[in-house]
Amino acid sequence: MKEMKRYLVIFVGICCFVLWGIKPAFSETSNYDLEQRIKELEKRLGEEKKAEKPGILEKWSDKVTLSGAIELDYSYADDKDISDSTANGSTSDIDIGTVELGVEAAFHEYVTGNFVLTGEDLTSDDDRVFWDEATITVQKEGFPVYFVGGKRTQPFGLFESHFINDPVTQDCYEIADTGATVGFTPGVLGMDISATIYRGEGLMSHLVESELGYERDNSPGYEETDSVNSYIANITMLPIEGLILAVFYDSEPGDSDRNVTAGGSIHYEFSRLALDMEYMGAIQRERHFSDNEEYKESAWFTSIAFQVIDPLEIAARYEDFDDGMDGDQDGHLDNRYSLGLTYTLFKKDSFACNLLGEYRISNYEQEQGSLADDSLNEFFMRLAIEF
Repeated sequence: MKEMKRYLVIFVGICCFVLWGIKPAFSETSNYDLEQRIKELEKRLGEEKKAEKPGILEKWSDKVTLSGAIELDYSYADDKDISDSTANGSTSDIDIGTVELGVEAAFHEYVTGNFVLTGEDLTSDDDRVFWDEATITVQKEGFPVYFVGGKRTQPFGLFESHFINDPVTQDCYEIADTGATVGFTPGVLGMDISATIYRGEGLMSHLVESELGYERDNSPGYEETDSVNSYIANITMLPIEGLILAVFYDSEPGDSDRNVTAGGSIHYEFSRLALDMEYMGAIQRERHFSDNEEYKESAWFTSIAFQVIDPLEIAARYEDFDDGMDGDQDGHLDNRYSLGLTYTLFKKDSFACNLLGEYRISNYEQEQGSLADDSLNEFFMRLAIEF
């Protein structure tokens, strides 16, 4: 009997040992099956989600990029009327100078749209809201030919600036019209060669509206052209890192003769320095009706900017304008000197808040014995928010 009990105990012990050894195997098999089922469910859910049509917001969120800017401007001038030296007194103003809202939309892998809605002088009676840019770009990656069509600043001049006010070349010769550009990028020295056509006489109109000294004197009954008969040729190169070279040529219809203008730009960045030079001038001008003279004006500037510390940049600029006329004329700009600074108050990702300041001295031609002023001192400040 005792011997039977001993065998029974041994048998029970062997069964427990076997079951204890088999249990992990069953456990491992169960965990493996569970993991496979979970993976299969996740795969099915993923396929179902892909099959679902995305909503409009989700569909366009990856294709649309928003940007914008708000500028609060203050200006001061030590003379309210430079045409009369006897009119003493200063003048100042504060205004929301510019508000911009930009949209960049990727309609297709090769088609991009850029649209910028701009408001200017919003707190004054001269406020206006307009499309500053509305273009469509067609360009395939790796293909050397591209197309840009629509309203924008056409490729005539670089207009690099580290100041609140635009350089004199931009004041005189900016062409902000609707046009069509075909460009070619051969892949050599960063070269970009383009040809642009546009409607009207945008350059000459801008030159006169700048009020720096050029005046048109057309024959009686002359009307500006309303046909696409103006064109631009532009060559831009990036031969080494930090250096941009550009030359450009523009031709517009005029009164009997075409108005032809050409220029060149240099932009160079090295370490904390940025250097800029730009020249533009008339090659051919329509003759004035009153004296049958052809006045070939020109404008140029040079500037240097230095990043003192990460948030602070200081800059200096010299500008020159030649009206192409003999002698001195009251109110015609001769030259300008500017000192400027930019201090970045906040910056994170695409958001930046900058404080800008600029002091400018403008010297004007003065006829002998004239009562007009020959100089003007101005100070500008701007709080600019960009995103």
